Amino acid sequence: MGEVWTIVVRGLCGGLLVMAFALVGEIVSPKRFAGIFAAGPAVALAGMAVTLLVLGERQVAEAGHGMVVGAVALVAYCASAVPLTRRLGATAGSAVAMVIWAAVAALGWELIT
Repeated sequence: MGEVWTIVVRGLCGGLLVMAFALVGEIVSPKRFAGIFAAGPAVALAGMAVTLLVLGERQVAEAGHGMVVGAVALVAYCASAVPLTRRLGATAGSAVAMVIWAAVAALGWELIT
């Protein structure tokens, strides 16, 4: 399968799964949990499904490890951004939190490679 078609299939699968997850989000209560079923998980699943079909299990495992590292880095960013933006202001606090995110992501990447 050509690279362009792989991207097209990923986009279509991602879009379909986003719609399915949006329906689940409409069904769950309270509505603030709807974000859990938003685009992120759907796009990740679609990307992994297409990667499995095109590149195989090894590439899916590597992608999964990268997603876990990214999730840990995002949690570090979120946990640090709130207190930092309160203390330093929006711009400086967000910038410092982004440095924390990059450091956690780089450390995680080094650990899995």
